[in-house]
Amino acid sequence: MATKDDIANIEKRMATKDDMAAMDKRIGHIEQTMATKDDMAAMDKRIGHIEQTMATKDDIADIERRMATKDDIANIEKRMATKDDIAAMDKRIGHIEQTMATKDDIADLPLIKQAVFEILEAVNEIPTIKQNLAEMSEKLEDVIATQARHELAIQSLAVRSLVHENEIRALKAK
Repeated sequence: MATKDDIANIEKRMATKDDMAAMDKRIGHIEQTMATKDDMAAMDKRIGHIEQTMATKDDIADIERRMATKDDIANIEKRMATKDDIAAMDKRIGHIEQTMATKDDIADLPLIKQAVFEILEAVNEIPTIKQNLAEMSEKLEDVIATQARHELAIQSLAVRSLVHENEIRALKAK
């Protein structure tokens, strides 16, 4: 038979209706905001789309053929992002910020935190990337204009050389 001390001890340790209501509210919040398997599948699909639209080695080789120097290409390759990449990254960040992992996914929480950190770092670099891309575009335009001027000068010199050769032949023929 339980004593008064036993009953008092049990009453001290047991949850109250308020405790249960607070716990129920917290569980309801978690259920409303956690990611479902469908959410995770959609995120995987979106990540797959990003991987499919990323630049390939052939794309980079084409850029190398058209750019002025290897240093310019290396700098652009390190910092280049497309509008699609930025939009997709913004959507992914918004989705990650608005959702939470399920109970089964909690084991992967350190990996998810690392991914969010890496994405935020990439987003913070976007203004620098845009600035560098604009600078590289200006440099490329300057190089193209210089090449066009050089090409005209070379053509002019080639014509002069032909004229001189003809004059020399004419003088020799006399």
